[in-house]
Amino acid sequence: MKSITEYIRSPLTIFFIKVGLIYGGWEVLYQYVLLPDFWLDTWLSHAGVSLAAGSLSFLGWDIESTARFVCVVGNRGIEVQNGCNGLDLLGLYAGFIIAYPGSMNKRLYFLFGGLFFLFLANVFRITTFVLTNYYVPQYIDVYHEYSSFIIFYPIVLTLWYLWTENSDQQSFLSGAGFSSA
Repeated sequence: MKSITEYIRSPLTIFFIKVGLIYGGWEVLYQYVLLPDFWLDTWLSHAGVSLAAGSLSFLGWDIESTARFVCVVGNRGIEVQNGCNGLDLLGLYAGFIIAYPGSMNKRLYFLFGGLFFLFLANVFRITTFVLTNYYVPQYIDVYHEYSSFIIFYPIVLTLWYLWTENSDQQSFLSGAGFSSA
């Protein structure tokens, strides 16, 4: 039978401790550094709207946008508020990549590549909000409710899976590194 110290030293326990510390640190950083002046939230919202508007304009739609608002000309617009700019999901994704064991080079690749990909996914989401609001405005509330599940979560879960498969960590969950005695 395993002693309590063997459980505490297990890679899985260490992972959960890291996750707790990372998310606690993220919450403190967000609440006391990022939140008071909203600079990161504001940048993510404005950049997402700007890129979504540019993408739609490039594809031929006549678009109006200012700061957080974007719309097809002559139609009601959408506003990207701080809670809808993807920052919380970016933090969640980054926390897992940082906490899960692996080499630093691969970790940085997955971290920054994944964050960039998720940012682009949010631009796509904003773009689809504008089009949903234009073509089927009666479904905008339903789309707002479920678009994260449709767009973000499959991407995050796939990236996490790829990280666990490519992180050079052989026996993290299997317990192969522990004796059975």
